[in-house]
Amino acid sequence: MKFEGESEVSGTPPVVWDALIDPKVIERCTPGCQSLAVVGPDDFELVTKIGIASISGTYKGRMRIAEKLVGERYVMSAEGAGPIGTMSVVGIVTLQDNGDATRVAYSFEATVGGAMPIAKLLTKQFFKRVEKVIAGEDLPAEEVGS
Repeated sequence: MKFEGESEVSGTPPVVWDALIDPKVIERCTPGCQSLAVVGPDDFELVTKIGIASISGTYKGRMRIAEKLVGERYVMSAEGAGPIGTMSVVGIVTLQDNGDATRVAYSFEATVGGAMPIAKLLTKQFFKRVEKVIAGEDLPAEEVGS
């Protein structure tokens, strides 16, 4: 399954770049993230709890950032498993200066096993949260760790 999209994030490309690769921001903005452990440079283990409609459970996975062209693009890969399925994702994230904002575009190819076709929704939620963090806004309590 392929999914792609874009978000307009307030801030210059260097500011947005720093946020997108910061483990603390990744943990704070990943929907349902319960923990994120840095296991190496640009290599993370995550535990997330996802509850959307009838799809609910705790998922463990790994995320890696590679092929970085600082301030412009990187390749992200992730895989995870939980009680109702597995998923692996690989794709590219690109940043483009757009005045006072940065256009963040993403294109991913996901392989899904079981009932987990929610990657697109979670990706959109992630980028919306990153924008709030960059703007200095607090995430509502219900959005942190959920």
